[in-house]
Amino acid sequence: MPLNELADLGSVIAALAVVMTLPVLIISIRQNTKAQRALVVDSLSKAIADINVPLTQDPAIGAALQAATEDWYGATREQRIRAHYFFYSIFKLHENAWYQMRAGILERQIWEGWETNLRLFYHRPGIQNVWWPARKDSYSKEFRDHLAATVPVPTGALGDIFGPPPAS
Repeated sequence: MPLNELADLGSVIAALAVVMTLPVLIISIRQNTKAQRALVVDSLSKAIADINVPLTQDPAIGAALQAATEDWYGATREQRIRAHYFFYSIFKLHENAWYQMRAGILERQIWEGWETNLRLFYHRPGIQNVWWPARKDSYSKEFRDHLAATVPVPTGALGDIFGPPPAS
């Protein structure tokens, strides 16, 4: 067999080898993408848990959030200070989750729960009237625009959960 035919045969074999490895590469990329998505969901879940741990250890923080979300200046100075740091963290975390959803990493159905929680805070009077106008520039314009386009969640304010039971 002449040398140029052997070179052509070698090229064909090399091309077949590349084509045969493509399915393995595609499967590997898909598995890696799934693993990365799971990691993002896990990371966001851990972050929200880390934010909430102090709330379980100190009921005064929950009371501060309830008071500040409804009437920022009706809350004590100490409650407003506690609430501010919680709100800053929770909105930053939700901004991160929103960008992960937009990038296609966080699935939309998972984002829906995150967004409901975010809207519960965002549309409360204490946030809308005082906290958000004072701190909104800490967040991206795209995220601010997204929030501005949302509608309030009809129920679920902290007062609904932490307040006195309804009269029977």
